[in-house]
Amino acid sequence: MSKTQSWNLNWIEYVYYKNKKIWYKQYWYTVLVYPAFELIPTFPFPKFWKRDFWAVMRLAKKFNADIVNTHTRFFLTSLLGGIFAKCNHIKRVHIEHGSDYVKVSAWWKNKIAYIYDKIVGVRIFKAADFIIPISDACKEFIEKKLLKRNIRGKNWKDAQVICRWLEISKELPISEDLHKKFPNKLILWFVGRLYKRKNVDSLIRAYYDIDSRIAEKIQIVIVWEWEDMERLKKMDKRNQIYFTWWKLSLDALSLQQQFDIHIHSSSPGWWLATTLLQAMSFGCMIIATPNEWAKEVIKNNYNGILVKDDSVGSIKQWILLGIEHLSNKENWAKINKHIIETQFDWEKNIKKYFLLYENLLHE
Repeated sequence: MSKTQSWNLNWIEYVYYKNKKIWYKQYWYTVLVYPAFELIPTFPFPKFWKRDFWAVMRLAKKFNADIVNTHTRFFLTSLLGGIFAKCNHIKRVHIEHGSDYVKVSAWWKNKIAYIYDKIVGVRIFKAADFIIPISDACKEFIEKKLLKRNIRGKNWKDAQVICRWLEISKELPISEDLHKKFPNKLILWFVGRLYKRKNVDSLIRAYYDIDSRIAEKIQIVIVWEWEDMERLKKMDKRNQIYFTWWKLSLDALSLQQQFDIHIHSSSPGWWLATTLLQAMSFGCMIIATPNEWAKEVIKNNYNGILVKDDSVGSIKQWILLGIEHLSNKENWAKINKHIIETQFDWEKNIKKYFLLYENLLHE
């Protein structure tokens, strides 16, 4: 179905098993919901000892799927999908988003994630019939750090990179007018989950290091929350930064489209941030570290400012240069919108997936 077709957004059909909702149909797809609990926040662990879980697995088998598609090695659905595909003799394609080992605030979480990668993550890749990295950085990470050899005789270097796609509603409500809230201020912002790898603390330190005469013309807005929220709030000693706390997706987008400068402060880590692509689509001035694949879409002084590294000094220096070069914003916005329309288009990338799956089934 084309994204341009009209959908009845209110239509949904639920399916129950012993008075519990285990799946639903909406648009052209069906979603199976297996029972799970959060082992850690946002990391669901399946309750495989429950009857409901196996009821969902039996329903999944009835689809007689040609291909099982899994996403991102750290979600247990990727491991579960691989086991399901093997048990039912179905080909499996894995789409990987990550470009580095996990890095969060707690060292022991990083250690557990590393061990998981070396045991489970590698197995998820090796058992797949085909792997699709969604960026060159992702492909390089899998090849050099995780696999280090070909998969089932296939030439890994021929693996096709297919970018994710980006769709943003054209009708965004203005839930809060930032320019009215902060008149005559240049709005610099960060949006995303607030944890160590996002490096928001360097942004805050850089702001506090800027000359007060320049800093008073700037308003830093930080959207969302996560495990580093309280620590970051304490760093804002003079209460000069506007923390919005958690926002619904549309509300966050509504704020983002008002920003003058988008700060991508990330340290080395996972996948290309959706928020960076959104900022490119909205025409914001981009100041970005090269991390989280930003260097694949931002070229210094071509369509934004690419910071040398994620240090406080680099971010401070380039914030000042970004303010000086605001006259380039309109021209860079045109380039960025073209990049989004050509590399991250929904229909173009879906066709690439379709052709790949078709070839895989005819091997």
